[in-house]
Amino acid sequence: MSLRLAKANPNAVVVGIDYALMQVRAANRLKKKEQVLNCTFQQGNAMALPFPEAAFDRVISVNSIKHWPDPVQGLSEIRRVLCPRGQAFISEADRSASPEELLAFSEKYRAWYIWDALMRWILRNVVFGKSYTAAELKTIAGRAGFSDTIIQAPPGPFFLLLLTK
Repeated sequence: MSLRLAKANPNAVVVGIDYALMQVRAANRLKKKEQVLNCTFQQGNAMALPFPEAAFDRVISVNSIKHWPDPVQGLSEIRRVLCPRGQAFISEADRSASPEELLAFSEKYRAWYIWDALMRWILRNVVFGKSYTAAELKTIAGRAGFSDTIIQAPPGPFFLLLLTK
C-alpha cells in the first residue's frame, strides 16, 4: 500500500511502518527493486508511534486495528501524529459481514493448499471474527478523541472509517 501511494504521489513523502521486522525488510527489498525514492519503511508499534506530534497530514491503517492490544491507544497515537485537520483512513474487516459476503470474498483468494471450508472458517473466526463492526470502531474512535467520523461501506466484507483531527 505504501509503495502504491508513493508511486501515485511522487511529491509526497510516504512512511510505512509494521510491527514485524520481517515485513519491514521485505518492503524495503521491494522498494529497492521498484526504485521508489519517496517512501521509507521502519519497524513501529501502533501503541507508541515513533514520530513527533503533528508529523503527518494523512495516516492510513489497512486491516491491522484488530491486532492492536488497545485500539483506543492506537487511534489516540494516530490522532497525536496528525496535523490539525489531518485525516486518518482506517480500513478494516467487518465482523458483521454476512456469510454470503465472506463466501464471495474467499472465492477470490483460493489457495491450492487450503480447503475451501478451512479458508471460510479462518476468515469467519480469525480474520473477521477478531475484527470490529463499523459502529464499534466509530465509538472507539470517539473515545480516542476523534469527533469528525465518516463511515463508508463499499460492497463486500470491509468498511472504511475516515477520521479528521
